Order: sequence, then structure tokens, then C-alpha cells
Amino acid sequence: MFPVLEPQEIERVRRFGKVRSYGAGEALAKVGEKGHGLAIILTGRVDITQHDESGRREPIVTYGAGAFMGELAQLAGRPALVDAYAQAPVEALIIPPDQLRALLIAEAELGERIMRALILRRVGLIERGAGGPVIVGRAESGDVLRLQGFLRRNGHPHQRLNPETDPEAKALIERFQVDPGQLPIVLCPGGQLLRNPSETELARCIGLVGPIDPERLYDVAIVGAGPAGLAAAVYAASEGLAVLVLDCRAFGGQAGASARIENYLGFPTGIAGMALMARAHTQAQKFGVEMAIPDEPAELAIGGSQSRIWKLSKARACTIGLRRSRRNSALLRSWPSSVAAILRARRWFIWRAKPRRCGSSCVDRT
Repeated sequence: MFPVLEPQEIERVRRFGKVRSYGAGEALAKVGEKGHGLAIILTGRVDITQHDESGRREPIVTYGAGAFMGELAQLAGRPALVDAYAQAPVEALIIPPDQLRALLIAEAELGERIMRALILRRVGLIERGAGGPVIVGRAESGDVLRLQGFLRRNGHPHQRLNPETDPEAKALIERFQVDPGQLPIVLCPGGQLLRNPSETELARCIGLVGPIDPERLYDVAIVGAGPAGLAAAVYAASEGLAVLVLDCRAFGGQAGASARIENYLGFPTGIAGMALMARAHTQAQKFGVEMAIPDEPAELAIGGSQSRIWKLSKARACTIGLRRSRRNSALLRSWPSSVAAILRARRWFIWRAKPRRCGSSCVDRT
């Protein structure tokens, strides 16, 4: 979880970042704020801390020269989940998210060590509940279960406090003058208070999803982050295409809810569905796939000689994919059936998947 890079390894990755200096007590990262990326400590020491329920900072680890700070949030350019402060003057090599993804691909052996550490650190934060939102409400509350399930399915750390037994929960209720009928409440890492929020409100508060750049043209837009959608995203992004993945709730689909998957190729002892889908999600982010979860499209505007707008129902909004192709059609045939609309030779073809479990033979072109 906390490897130390050798001087020659640091020299190999210098081209991916820039050296920055920090004074004693200066923050390299703050909870709830977007960080600058992965930071490799060149000189000095950095304390990594988390906030407890009362707002006090608790130490997690201290990094010295050769160590690197960050976890999966830095891979996707999302807000930091922990604080990082310089003990003394510090020099660090800052590698921004896009260059970090390039490093993981260009330096395969070193990238594997870095990726493994980032994943294990996220797992550790989930187990500790560090850096995530605090949910105040009774365990049997349906809304508490809804919010916890959403965060758990998206691999995000969180804590839950019972207002009847936890003094910290009682203090939060009194501090914000919350009526018991307004529970659950959620305290975001940035200090915002939400009263029984929707999944989308919670996701925006913790930085899980943000606005999509309306000026950017994506080569591939995949609606549905299940196994087929994530596979299509990995295949497309690894070929250098700009990919956007949207899902109305969480990545993983039905597979992510499976307690154990025994028949997936390459895992003879079986694997938890959430663990398998988390690997696929991280792999997609490694290739630069932009995730918009939860984000639900309402319609697809199909261009061409005869423009059409397809209204999406609740079910279809989580299962349809869209591609604008710049490559040959050989790659298309190898993609999963979640890729549903293809622009080829200046014409649009709409593929509609039948709502029953079957293979690629169940895809109709209309």
C-alpha cells in the first residue's frame, strides 16, 4: 500500500510531471477540493490526516522521500478524500491526472505498482470510512439504506451515525437544528449539509459527478455502466477514442450486485461481483474514460440526412450505447452489444437490443 520509489524510478517518471515546492504547514491536498494529481515526495515529509466525526484531524500515515501520495481520486481528477500537510519544506513531483494515466501505460511495471497502491488505499479508506460523507440516521431507515447502497456500489467511503446512540450525531443535529422528521442528513466532506438528498444531489456534493463539457466532442458515448458497457469503454479508450460513460445509478450493473461470480474466465476460485466490476471501472479510468454516474440521459438526438430524437424510457436510459466512429468497422464487430448506435459512412444505423437475456444474435438493426 505504501511503496517507496528508488531514485532511478523517480527519474524515469520526471517527464510526466513538474516539481513544486511547499512551505512548512502548507497543504498539498485538502478534503473536498480537487487535487493536482499524484505527488511523489522528493524531499521533506508530508502528514496524511482524516477528519473524525467531531472535525478533529487524525493521522493516517506520514510520507517521506520516495513515497507518493494519492489514491483513485487522483486517477480521475476528483476531490481529495484526505488532507496532506507538509511537516517541513517539501519538494514534490506533481503528476496531473492525464499524465498519471499516460505513466501507467508507458511504464507498465512501475505503473502496476502504483495502480495497486492506489486501489489498496481506496479499499483502506472505505474500511475506515475516511474522507467520505457522514450519514446521520437510523440503520433501519429506508433512505439511509438507499444512500449507503449508492455510496457502496460506487466504491466511495462513508460513515453512518445513529442519532439515538452516537453523541457526535446528536451534536450535529443540535448544531444544524435538524428536526427528527428531516432525517437522514448528510454532512459532506466540504462542510455542506444535505437533508435527505437524492443520489444525484449527494453525488454532486461529494464531487462524484460534475457538469459535462458541452463543447467537447466524444467519439463514444455509452449509456449503461454494466459489464458490457465497461468492456466497450475499455476497448474504445484503449484505441485512443474519447469515451463518455453514463449510468443512472452505479457502475457494475447486475453483476456488481452478485455476491459471488464463479463462471467468469480467469478466476477459478470465483470473485465477488463488486470486486470484478470495480476492477473494470478502474481499468476504464486508467485509459481516460470519463464517468458520469449518476447521470441519466433523457433522449438521443440522431443526426444525418433525417434527424430524429429518440426518447429514452427509464429502462432504456441505462442500457443503450452510442458511437460516432472514426475507425474501421472491424473494431465494431468485436464490441459488446451495449454499443447501440453507430455512425458509419455518414449514415446513422440504430441498433436496438431486445429486453431478454441472450447473446449477440438478439440484436436487431432497425
